[in-house]
Amino acid sequence: MGIQLRRAWDRLAVRDPGLMRSTTALAAVAGIALALAVLAFLDMPAPFLVAGCFAPFTAALAIGDGSARDQVFVVAAAVPLVFAVLPAGGALAPFPVMAEGVFVVLIFWAVYIRRYGPRGQALGIFAFMAYFLTQFLDARVSDLPGLYAAVGVGFAAHALVRFGLLRTGPARTLRRLRRAFHTHLGHVVLGAIEVVRAGRDDARLARSLERRVARLHRDALLIADLLDQDVAAQSWESSANRGLRRVAQAEVAAQRLAVLIVRSASAGPACSRAREHLVAELQVVHGHLMRPRDMDHDRVDRQLGGAPVAFLDVRHAIGELTRAVAGLGLVDGAPYRLGDGTQPPRTSPRGLRRVTTRQAVQAAAAGAIAVVLGELLSSERWYWAVLTAWVVFVNTESSQEILVQGFQRLLGTVLGVVCGPALAAVGGGGVLPALCVSLVCVYGIFRTPPRAYWAVTFFVTCLIAMTFVLLGTFSAELLALRVQETVLGALCGVLMGRLVLPTTACRAGAARLLEVLRVLRRTRVREGGALFDIRELDGAIEELRGSLRPLTHPLNPRRAGRAHARHLLALLESCAYHARSLAAVTAEPAVQLGEAGCEVRAVERIRATLDRTIALVEAGGWPAIPCHDGRRTLARLAAERRWGGDRTSSAAHRELFHLERLDEATTELAGALGGARVGCPAR
Repeated sequence: MGIQLRRAWDRLAVRDPGLMRSTTALAAVAGIALALAVLAFLDMPAPFLVAGCFAPFTAALAIGDGSARDQVFVVAAAVPLVFAVLPAGGALAPFPVMAEGVFVVLIFWAVYIRRYGPRGQALGIFAFMAYFLTQFLDARVSDLPGLYAAVGVGFAAHALVRFGLLRTGPARTLRRLRRAFHTHLGHVVLGAIEVVRAGRDDARLARSLERRVARLHRDALLIADLLDQDVAAQSWESSANRGLRRVAQAEVAAQRLAVLIVRSASAGPACSRAREHLVAELQVVHGHLMRPRDMDHDRVDRQLGGAPVAFLDVRHAIGELTRAVAGLGLVDGAPYRLGDGTQPPRTSPRGLRRVTTRQAVQAAAAGAIAVVLGELLSSERWYWAVLTAWVVFVNTESSQEILVQGFQRLLGTVLGVVCGPALAAVGGGGVLPALCVSLVCVYGIFRTPPRAYWAVTFFVTCLIAMTFVLLGTFSAELLALRVQETVLGALCGVLMGRLVLPTTACRAGAARLLEVLRVLRRTRVREGGALFDIRELDGAIEELRGSLRPLTHPLNPRRAGRAHARHLLALLESCAYHARSLAAVTAEPAVQLGEAGCEVRAVERIRATLDRTIALVEAGGWPAIPCHDGRRTLARLAAERRWGGDRTSSAAHRELFHLERLDEATTELAGALGGARVGCPAR
């Protein structure tokens, strides 16, 4: 039984590292349940029960798994903001034209305030949802006392649950992330065992191994983000450098092992005896992850004495991974930056060039049109179209992202409407079954990964169906009207994103690409080694990946554009791999590095290449990268020229090797960007 529970826990940790989404979902469910219990005890009518769910639901939606300081600030600022918006919506209810005009102005403000970061975005969501609540409940001025009481109970319930009953400190979250990191590290080792056992170059197994390395990298980023918070810095400053350095070294060792494993797969089946020994060694490493113990590396060296050099390199990488895993016992501390820690001043765009200002204009225009067309479709439920027109702009930047989000919104709504009657039949037997189904939907909304937005929308639609059941207004026609209003709002958002101050995925990707190149450009050389702020580089690449997601999506009809974007990301991943390896080699103070002359010259060449690349991107036009190489990241890295003698290479040799490979990767990137280019459509 204990083993089964552990496996179930590990599966949960794999799908939700740090249990961040699960904690947010449980907090939302518990807060709503507590608010409903109090309001039911006070014998409040059904509309006020819905209003009581507002604060826990919106807080989970707007704040999520942010730091405790951010959560306290947003909740403290949201209470007076919501209490100011509610009377505006109630007082303007008898004047529909004015109410709709104020809604459009509020949409502009809710999007514009995102310029102040996550806190601004959270407050914008609170303001929008508060006004939407008054429209949904058709509130009047006479209803304000009850609304204030219900919303106040909701805020109190959320505060009690989030800051009391389910309070999760950074130390506990870090322990959960460590466990997820260990689990994914074990999965990388198991994937390596599968590749070695295959005895051949298997593209499917290589892709599976690459996905496991990507999950491990995601965990490392989450740990770094957590340790970057001020709360963690104040609490764990003494062990900062050791903790994050060991996480970075374990990640680099795992990725290097994966690269060398893929490289050794081409050695052929003639080395079956050596493969058996490698499998045994990897199994010991996997057991070492579960329960640390010593390993006899000398014995393995003798067993692989006659093996190909590629296998000896793998054995050396296994030893490095084992030593890195042994140092993971204490992974806590403030952020460890593999660089000098200085951030150059950034010139933020002004006026309509700023993303938030541009999107505020787009969202307001989409909301205005949605108001007019939504009124023509239904004078009572027009706000659904406005809601969709606003939602499609959340966490998007380009017109293609808006299109993808609008499509997912529509898909989830249709699926939710199809399941709506069945859920209504289950929850229609009484208030308690309806509330239970509603809480399950709330959990699904916040437990679902953000990238599966269609699933989030599905649960939202199911929750709305159950809300209608509680209010006694459920009907199939009402659900069909929701689909129509959703289609209308999505079309308004997509059209305004395309026609009003449009920004394509190419333009957004070019801006993110410049950030990546500038981070690489800030490479410097210390006495005897190169330095990178590798976490800043990883973050910049993740932002670029998000901007290019509409181009790399399998459903993108432009096959050439999809291949170009994927190849660009593969080139940048090669650069990031060598930058991480450089950071790992030069991180330890006790490492003896070579003379700085060669390193300085290599860094200067890289800087010159990056300067040329940055100039090419700034010149305009989205580059069409020649897609002569369709290999994925691991296969590309495995095919690179090896430096020989990997098992005995000193830190200085390895540093110089990675600098040379980084020089070659940036040169290839500059050559690709400087080749035949095509203009970005609708740029």
